[in-house]
Amino acid sequence: MSLTTAVDTCDLPGLIAQHCGAASVRGLGPRGGTIRDPRPGMAEANASFSVWVNALGTWMWKKRGRNSGQGTAFTFLISLGLSTTEARKELLAFTGQQSTWEQRDAVATPAPRDILAEAKRKLADVKPVRRCDLDALRPQLKALRSDDAAAQELARRGLWLPGDLQAVNLHGDLAFLVRGPDGRPYNLKRRRLEGGKSRYQVVFPGLSTPAWCSPNYGKASRLLIVEGELNAAAAWRVITTQGLDFDVQGLPGTDTWPFLEGMDREVWIYADGDASGEGMRARIQELAFAAGATRVHQVPALAEGDFCDVLGSAGVGALSAVLHAEPPKIRTESRSETIAFAPSKPLAAAARMAPSVLVGQPLDMTDWPLVRR
Repeated sequence: MSLTTAVDTCDLPGLIAQHCGAASVRGLGPRGGTIRDPRPGMAEANASFSVWVNALGTWMWKKRGRNSGQGTAFTFLISLGLSTTEARKELLAFTGQQSTWEQRDAVATPAPRDILAEAKRKLADVKPVRRCDLDALRPQLKALRSDDAAAQELARRGLWLPGDLQAVNLHGDLAFLVRGPDGRPYNLKRRRLEGGKSRYQVVFPGLSTPAWCSPNYGKASRLLIVEGELNAAAAWRVITTQGLDFDVQGLPGTDTWPFLEGMDREVWIYADGDASGEGMRARIQELAFAAGATRVHQVPALAEGDFCDVLGSAGVGALSAVLHAEPPKIRTESRSETIAFAPSKPLAAAARMAPSVLVGQPLDMTDWPLVRR
């Protein structure tokens, strides 16, 4: 038990400084940071050695790159070339712990987490909706009208008219289509009001929890990953209005996984400032680098609420500042294949639209909603 206590209480920056020199930890703050690899023989030009305190208060480290190592103070000592016995003895001495361990020939070290393999296992359960299931649901979908409770909820969030969100009325509840990076529908998400509390559920169970992907996904140089599909839709409204260079994925929960397509570029991450949001930030950042991201940028949590709150209360300009908006870019690609709301129509006209127009169905209802976006 004393080794566990030593690991949990070890000042990892101090341990690194003791073994690699005080200059090696220059640049680390009270909660850690990223420095150049301090280990002998591992000199590098760019900082890639991260040190941080996890949610349990234990110092951790990770070197980015294939098979470059990660773990606790104990595994750091192992990475310096110490045997398990030597590393245990050194760590106990450094933390002032008294050993209660009987020496063995070897101590099992947990295998490092392979987050990319973990993501691929989870994403194997994410599958598109079958056309026959969509066809069966079609008669239950109605156009949203301005006086619907669902429409009022969207208006409060700055998302009325819904446009690319592809929102409809499903038995009085708000529902919106969740498309993947290939443009296919992967589920329909429903927001139910029960007892004054909102509750989200997928309409087609058994297809796992897909992320919401923005239309024409894959054409931008940057990817924004956001906690919450409606927050992603709010960000997408800003991006399309301002002509910003982003694709968007909206995760349905902080413990869910984004599609890996398009993560090999600059990735921006937004999540709430609570414990689960911080956990999502760390996990998605690690996944992004493992998937080949060239850079990861963390968007700070908003004091005013989430993206929907800011869009609804302060408008597009407030969120464009959050996304560090550059001057609008002229989009030259054709939008002829995109079937969506016509936001230029007056609200009264939109309220009279047929469901086929509001949810992006061709008028003959033959291919909806398998049409690519």
